[in-house]
Amino acid sequence: MRRGGMSTCMKNILLSNDDGIQSRGIRALDDFFSKHFHVFIVAPDRERSATGHSISLRDPIRLKTVEKDRVFSVDGTPVDAVHVALLGVLKVPVDFVISGINNGLNLGSDVFYSGTVSAAFQAATFNIPGIAVSIDNNGEEIHYETAAYFLHRIINKIKKYPLGKGIILNVNVPNLEVDDIAGMEITKLGKRCYNDSLIEREDPKKNKYYWIAGKLLNTDSEAGTDVKAVDEKKVSITPLRLDVTAFDLIEKLKEQYFHEID
Repeated sequence: MRRGGMSTCMKNILLSNDDGIQSRGIRALDDFFSKHFHVFIVAPDRERSATGHSISLRDPIRLKTVEKDRVFSVDGTPVDAVHVALLGVLKVPVDFVISGINNGLNLGSDVFYSGTVSAAFQAATFNIPGIAVSIDNNGEEIHYETAAYFLHRIINKIKKYPLGKGIILNVNVPNLEVDDIAGMEITKLGKRCYNDSLIEREDPKKNKYYWIAGKLLNTDSEAGTDVKAVDEKKVSITPLRLDVTAFDLIEKLKEQYFHEID
């Protein structure tokens, strides 16, 4: 498996997710993009939401063929799925990795916990362009076809204007029909606040166990954020960088930590 680079025609696309290989979101992407590209799927065999960038190093990763040479499930995390696919499970060069369509938005600080976003980041470690795509799960019907439609438009833009190394796009889509979307916007991460809580329980053997719980309290109304864009019925496109170094603080900390006389 070659690392890096995107072919001119961008023939081969790898799909993964954190909702599991049977999820409607990844099937919607498969149905849509199979009309335009050679599509391969390597995804968790069950839901693995909020697993972040965890990778299996102390347990084997078991692979199951769902459709010969094209669709595979793994018993690991979303990052495991992308990692084994790009390391050699797939026998073709991958030009693009799409993670999703996630059932539920990944906005603001959600990106630090999201298996969907982390799968796209794993593509970036191979210098392969990655997109994480999520849709709001409000309403009885989820318009996955809307997310697929706008994702195709974004990919066409990236074909013309490639992403730099270590960059992914985090795309969030309102749960609306295509004609009801107000447009697309390049955004920064906003803020989402939760009332995190710890629920304590006790098993029959008197051992304590816990559930982490919480509800969304409010959303960021600041213009230019991913949260605001989705609230305004726009598709939010947020560029994220694999290198999380706080470059603006390097010189300041050098001065404060090593040049000041206490």
